[in-house]
Amino acid sequence: MLLCFSGILGLQAQEVITPLHKNPRAEQEYNKIRSAKKSSTASLLELPIFDDFSSSSPLTDTVIWSTADAFINNNFCVDPVTNGVATLDALDEVGSIYDNAVLSPNTFEADSFSSHPINLAYPASDSIYFSFLYQPGGLCDLPEEEDSLMVDFYASDSSEWINVWRIPGTELHSFKHVMIPVTDDRFLNSEFRFMFRNRASLPRNNETPDKRSNVDYWHVDYVRLDRNRSAADTILRDVAFNSPLTSIFKELTAVPWSHFESAYNTTLAPVVSAQYRNNDSITRNVTRSLTIEEPIYGESQLIGVPTAQDISAFDERVVDFAYTYDLDFNRGDSALIRLKVALRTDEFDPKVNDTVIHDQLFRDYYAYDDGTAEAGYGLRGDGTDYGLVAIKYNSYEADMLGGVYIYFNQVYDSLNLKDYTFNLMVWNDNGGIPGTAIWDDGTVYKPEYTPTYSGFVAYEFTEPVPVNGPFYVGWRQIKPYTLNMGLDLNNKPDSPLMYFNIGNWTSSEAPGTVLFRPYLYDPSTGTKQEVEKEISGLSIYPNPASDRIWLQLPGGSEDEDIQVYIYDTSGRQLHQSILRSNELNVSGYTPGLYYIRVVITGESFYSKVLIN
Repeated sequence: MLLCFSGILGLQAQEVITPLHKNPRAEQEYNKIRSAKKSSTASLLELPIFDDFSSSSPLTDTVIWSTADAFINNNFCVDPVTNGVATLDALDEVGSIYDNAVLSPNTFEADSFSSHPINLAYPASDSIYFSFLYQPGGLCDLPEEEDSLMVDFYASDSSEWINVWRIPGTELHSFKHVMIPVTDDRFLNSEFRFMFRNRASLPRNNETPDKRSNVDYWHVDYVRLDRNRSAADTILRDVAFNSPLTSIFKELTAVPWSHFESAYNTTLAPVVSAQYRNNDSITRNVTRSLTIEEPIYGESQLIGVPTAQDISAFDERVVDFAYTYDLDFNRGDSALIRLKVALRTDEFDPKVNDTVIHDQLFRDYYAYDDGTAEAGYGLRGDGTDYGLVAIKYNSYEADMLGGVYIYFNQVYDSLNLKDYTFNLMVWNDNGGIPGTAIWDDGTVYKPEYTPTYSGFVAYEFTEPVPVNGPFYVGWRQIKPYTLNMGLDLNNKPDSPLMYFNIGNWTSSEAPGTVLFRPYLYDPSTGTKQEVEKEISGLSIYPNPASDRIWLQLPGGSEDEDIQVYIYDTSGRQLHQSILRSNELNVSGYTPGLYYIRVVITGESFYSKVLIN
């Protein structure tokens, strides 16, 4: 249920932004709840019915909704009244293009989601209204005129769904209110249900089938069903968050936990910002607070003193929380820091949308993305065979990369599984652009997919790559076809993405960042080749050293030739030789950190040494 742009960014640039064909997060969550639904029986619902989709789940609330085709998200609409909307598009409940999809101008039945039975055994004089907000397209593909969004009511006397409202595809507009009176006797009983559905159509782009994917978005929000209402009852007496909590970083979204202590002072944003909106027609007074938690250790700390402020009718407000928080960097090799911002509002105000949470996860990788792709990215066309793309990162400590986590956007019929291939590369920094390639072993990779929440696949380097300070990681595509790596449209850092075009490195014009995360080498697991051979480590002593070092080698290698390589922290190879003993002279090296690679009978061993 994800797309957002489709087109070539300039004739020479040959960058392509494509929609998504598959939503792995929806597939995982749907499978998770499907078995639970089979064993549960829904209770008859009573008025009032309300859902603004502010739950953290990507699927509809099973208490109210009996189907899960809609995708709940904060990513695809424009200016919602509260956090979370239900999105209908051309993908099914597990995030794949519908089997019955057809090309425009023909249309097909796409998404739908319906309620459980609701008790509406009331007289027509009780003035029952069903209402909701809707928006076409949002950040994503606009539905065409032949496409449509519809609302149906269930008539138990004839056991059929009756269409009571529909609208054709239109241009983008802000969320509009729809009020539907429920007055027909066939609906006023204890078996009433309502349903949203849409009709969609795939674009006719036969010459570029790798761009044929998810389309025709509709966003639904703030669904209400109750008595004693009127057609003018469109004021939402609700102060609520209407945007996700910002990241704790200035540009990055993730830093390896082992590097965060060194990166702490330079990477953290000075404040955490939360945006909320007064949807009421009167001024409201709201109290705001920030709490930081470490769920793994059951710790929680209220930051500062809660503050209160008036907010005018229909106004939006951003509150900035400056904070300090002491972290224990000796707790394991990963961490979870939870930031929770809450509003205290009037008693009549709905409380489900008064809290917003950001979970900052620290593991072994650097990232600019938020983990969710709204589109796909790649190079395409003449001149893009063997094209290069690079993303800038900064290692806050001298370390080694073990590989890259990549999210690939699966296109219709899995075209990029056939013969789309690429190499992975690492470059040093040359004044703000990629310089010399410090890793390019020619290994050929293909796109892989996974039906998990993140959708990331680990691509391991055949050997760890030393880095320190600024560096670039990217790929060389073999053929002039779009690889369709996931593109996050909600994060756009300052020019970390570049591509090689007409003999020069050019800053990308893509409206987001690629889901491409370099991760650190772990000596305890190593690369695939090392894991399979169960190679033990290499020890060096003394360490730190001054003029000579001794290599402690694995058992059984005493009589073998020893190939030794020495690299500096930028990845440059400084030394290569064959030793007949385990002693090595390092007296001529400038003081600093160096990486040692030893090869014995085709097997590689790695270690670090500090020369002082």
